[in-house]
Amino acid sequence: MYGHERSLVEGMTGRPFVLLGVNSDKEKSTAQDAVKDNNLNWRSWWDKSTQGDISSSFQIRGWPTIFLIDHEGVIQAKNLRGGQLDTAIEQLVSRAEGDGAAGGPFVSEWRTFEDSQGKFQVEARLIGMDGGEVILLKRSDQVEINVPLKRLSKKDQAFSRTELKRLNAMNRL
Repeated sequence: MYGHERSLVEGMTGRPFVLLGVNSDKEKSTAQDAVKDNNLNWRSWWDKSTQGDISSSFQIRGWPTIFLIDHEGVIQAKNLRGGQLDTAIEQLVSRAEGDGAAGGPFVSEWRTFEDSQGKFQVEARLIGMDGGEVILLKRSDQVEINVPLKRLSKKDQAFSRTELKRLNAMNRL
């Protein structure tokens, strides 16, 4: 049932494309089971019911409902299927690429990280964690550095823990 969608997500890897699902099962656990049991490789939200906030705001009356939203946030089509859907997606993705949009994983914003002594600062992007070390990408020269989490300021330790959870959730397959 979800083979085409899984193939679409895999085929669009690295391109500015996102498939988002909305599940309207009454129980959250049922929605979570559906993601796991069907090996869904895209993000899926639980809307609590067919009258939930998402379903209501998008005026969804039937399931599945498909919206194609461009890189500027404008709904371009609704309920296309098969070849028409694939063609429209390719056109929108190509247009986004032509406008400079890029695909890839969600990443952390640039910020200034400081050590616990207040003696060292680096403007970097948090890109991961390995053991007890955070992996930062320095803005100045695009070099990755590993820094023990405990050597960062308390504020940056808290940010790193929270941000890594957010990135992992956003990038999960």
